[in-house]
Amino acid sequence: MITENKPLQIFFREAEKNDHSQIREFIELVDSEFYPPLSQRPGGIEERIENSLVKPDANFLMAEGISNPGLGPGSESGLGSGTGTRKGTGTRKGTGTRKGTGIETFPQPDRPTGPDRIAGLISYEKQWERENNAYISFVAVNPVFRNMGLASELITLLEEQMRSEGMERMYVCTWSTNRSALALYGKKGFSTARVIENDRGPLVDTVYLVKDIA
Repeated sequence: MITENKPLQIFFREAEKNDHSQIREFIELVDSEFYPPLSQRPGGIEERIENSLVKPDANFLMAEGISNPGLGPGSESGLGSGTGTRKGTGTRKGTGTRKGTGIETFPQPDRPTGPDRIAGLISYEKQWERENNAYISFVAVNPVFRNMGLASELITLLEEQMRSEGMERMYVCTWSTNRSALALYGKKGFSTARVIENDRGPLVDTVYLVKDIA
């Protein structure tokens, strides 16, 4: 668990196939917060993960966190000797604290391990519905790492990556009673693209939002 007297380090990278089990555990952790739960949708959690890890134009951008980084690699801090970020992730170069977040980022870290390994996760698909569209299909933050601006940071990093890869628009989908998500997307510059009324039940609409990023 994070404590107030321990600094936080977050490492950003794209997912790899061997992250499958960790990603599944993370999605299962937050599954009940979605409406309807992802496990109850067609294909369930497993198909969602496979679609993001196998498709050439899709993947997850992961935020990996440790809350006691004062110890060196290989020590009890949980830092291991895993690989760094994958080529072409679009994550920031250099180190430093991201303005307004208090989150210190590193481009090619040793990979943290343990129960808090995935602090946040965002999945994307390029060329969605038409050329140069990117679609955010999942965004969530580990409850242990919330209220730190991590979801906003993941969206910002993904936007930078998608822009660098030639995408011109980013879409995201949520439901009408998810006020916190709608507020976040509004702050990030998204606007409503279309609404499917009562799509998720009586008085619960599906809301698609879009942002021009070219």
